[in-house]
Amino acid sequence: MPVPFLDLYAGNRRYEAAFFRELKNLYRQSAFIGGPWLEAFEKEFAQSAGTADCVATSSGTAALHLALVAAGIGPGDEVIVPAFTFPGTAWGILYQGAIPVFADVLLKDGCIDPEDVLRKITRRTKAILAVHLFGHPAALNPLEKIARERRLVLIEDAAQAHGGFYQGKALGTLGDFGCFSFYPTKNLGGLGDGGAILVKRKSAAGRLRRLRDHGQRRKFSPEEVGFNARMNAIQALFLRLKLPSLPDDNARRTVLARRYLSALEGNPSLIPLKPSAEGISAWHSFVLRARRRSDFLRVLKTRGIGHQIYYPATLPALKPFRPFAKGRYPMAEELARSCVALPLYPELKEPVVLEILKALAQG
Repeated sequence: MPVPFLDLYAGNRRYEAAFFRELKNLYRQSAFIGGPWLEAFEKEFAQSAGTADCVATSSGTAALHLALVAAGIGPGDEVIVPAFTFPGTAWGILYQGAIPVFADVLLKDGCIDPEDVLRKITRRTKAILAVHLFGHPAALNPLEKIARERRLVLIEDAAQAHGGFYQGKALGTLGDFGCFSFYPTKNLGGLGDGGAILVKRKSAAGRLRRLRDHGQRRKFSPEEVGFNARMNAIQALFLRLKLPSLPDDNARRTVLARRYLSALEGNPSLIPLKPSAEGISAWHSFVLRARRRSDFLRVLKTRGIGHQIYYPATLPALKPFRPFAKGRYPMAEELARSCVALPLYPELKEPVVLEILKALAQG
């Protein structure tokens, strides 16, 4: 029985009737950019996280870029970023003419290592960009302390962490900016690209709204260099429908992840990445380190179990980032050599879960 790595339609079909019914209203009002659906989603997403405001954007990459612009990051500034993450985390640094400074990560969860962050700070450092990788919370307490003492901006890349928590607070609300992606595969996924920035101060939200809309508050009156980084209202409509289900969906992900973890107890060949005791993971992905990855991949292929390699290379090893690489990043390099992601989504049926558990036992 083939086991798909992800089945998007299985997750979206429960919203189908409501979506097309509401889409008809949006279409008739021609409220495609801005408007009531977008404003309602921003309000509801901010409320769900318990923070002051939300600014919806065209993508998670755009959210990170606008956060860097709003933080005043410019040419020659240094931004510390994990060496192991999706490239979109760091594009905005390059867009601003700034310098990505790579810090190694923790082997236990793949998130940025605060001790290496400290080692990488210079007089040109302006910000720390922490990623909640695979939904696991980064070590925000020490990172917040470093940022506060060194007067640095702390930006959370929560693109994979919708509904996760750190010491009781929603991920994306502890730093100066919390950036999300609503790419279709995310825990809260749309019908295309989309993103958002959570902020603690409404004044910060005002500037971000200006930046995403050509630098203007009033039409045809830009006040600064801006961008076309608006979320379209169709995405907002769909995300509003899905948002109330996020806690239950994450709870189901957690149940599945715990079953996988239980199956791996005492297995020295397959070592799962998992959250620290301070956090509650959103469990966007179940990723493990396979000491003999090629052998484990053969097991998965033989059983027809979908899988992904997240991620096959560190950021410093990728061509656009090589000029900024300095030294080695041993933990990040180990993860790139050994990581495998297994199917993990709320709609997985019991026979499929049992197949995955058998593969873990065989691996």
